Amino acid sequence: MHFTGDRFVMVYGNDVTGGIDLRTSPSPEGPWSEPRQIVARDSAGGIYAPFIHPWSTGNDLYFTASRWSDYNVMLLHTTVSG
Repeated sequence: MHFTGDRFVMVYGNDVTGGIDLRTSPSPEGPWSEPRQIVARDSAGGIYAPFIHPWSTGNDLYFTASRWSDYNVMLLHTTVSG
C-alpha cells in the first residue's frame, strides 16, 4: 500500500483477468474504488506479483512485477489519478 497525500493506493494481481489492478481509498479500511487495470495479462508475457516501490512519491507510482515468460522482474510506472 502507498499513500499519495490524500489517498491510499494498492496494486495486486487479478486472478480472474491475469493483469494487475490498482485501487484507491481515503483510508486503509476503505471504501476502495473499483479496480482499474494498469497492466494487461498479455502485454508483458504474463505478469504477477506486483510490489509498490517504497520510493514512489505523490501521484507517481513505481512498482515491480515478475514475468512468467522469462521469470524476470520489471520496473513499471503509472500515475495515480482520480
